[in-house]
Amino acid sequence: MLRLLRRFILRLIERWGRNEGSPTIKFDNRKIAVASEYPLRTGQNIFLRLIGANAFYLSLPANAYGIVVYPDGTTRNLAGGLHEALPGLYKLYYVDRRERFDVTMPISEMALDGEKLILTVIVRYRVFDPKEAFRIEKPIETLIEHLQTDLAQYIRTHNHNDIADSPTESDSKILAFFSQRHANRDPLCKAIALTGIELKEFTGDKEYINIRRNEVIKRLQDQIDKAQLDRQKEIETIKTEHKAEIEKINAKAAAEQTALRSEILHESNKRDILLDEMRRQSQQRHELVVKAVDAISQALEHSGYARNTAEIKSAIADLLSAIREDKPEAVQGTSKSNTASSPRASGNDKIEDLTNTLLNLLKPRK
Repeated sequence: MLRLLRRFILRLIERWGRNEGSPTIKFDNRKIAVASEYPLRTGQNIFLRLIGANAFYLSLPANAYGIVVYPDGTTRNLAGGLHEALPGLYKLYYVDRRERFDVTMPISEMALDGEKLILTVIVRYRVFDPKEAFRIEKPIETLIEHLQTDLAQYIRTHNHNDIADSPTESDSKILAFFSQRHANRDPLCKAIALTGIELKEFTGDKEYINIRRNEVIKRLQDQIDKAQLDRQKEIETIKTEHKAEIEKINAKAAAEQTALRSEILHESNKRDILLDEMRRQSQQRHELVVKAVDAISQALEHSGYARNTAEIKSAIADLLSAIREDKPEAVQGTSKSNTASSPRASGNDKIEDLTNTLLNLLKPRK
């Protein structure tokens, strides 16, 4: 029965705590811990002591850890919720769990290359172990003092160019430098973690800055001039290649044109030769036909000599048939065979043979 009653009372305490909700906590600059106005008490009621229902409900906002100092002086980092505890007074402190930032004061030092620089950085950090942070007196002031010392050491151990180069690269170098030195500071490194360091202000010698600016401008101008020269060379190379390609195309076209002209001239010469041959054959045929006609005329004339009329008539018929068969043909082109074996040459030979045969028949016989 007492066990059930005790469980019921604990549930009531938890419900009351949930219904009250978590408080709103505001943290001042460089203050990570705030004491609660209402300490936690247990065991005030004798009845609760008798049944062993000694507990408190811890309501925590989202932006804070809960550090509870027990009556015996020990500290614990407790999560929000119901916690059973011995009768007594428990002090509650809220520790900021958000990422915070701070700004160092301007630090003036001589750089490694003899240039006087003034730097200011923005530091981002958060509480890593609230119990350790709670034990350190003024942890944020201590952290900033160490970082300012580190910033002076950073200027002394680096050249002006290393610090003044690309902001992103410089910030990463500074963060690595500060993180390495921060890791050697115990217990501060366990309590607070560095999450980022950015260069806020950079001031150097004006004359040196002007010289550096002129060097940067000259380097950029050299890069532009080099790029333009490379582009001009590329254009000239393209022009040369284009000209060579055009000359190659023109040479090929000229060679093709020359070959075409040669072929046309060759065909023309062949046609002229063929035409000359045809003229010659035509002239020869004409002469043969005239000779044949004369022979036929002589055969038809009256002669005082005895002749074989049947043979003469047969020869005249063969001769006329050969003349009729041997008609002039149109020019067929340059692909014909040479005239020595052409039908025209055979026809002319036949006419000539038949004419000679007829003339032989017309000769008087002894």
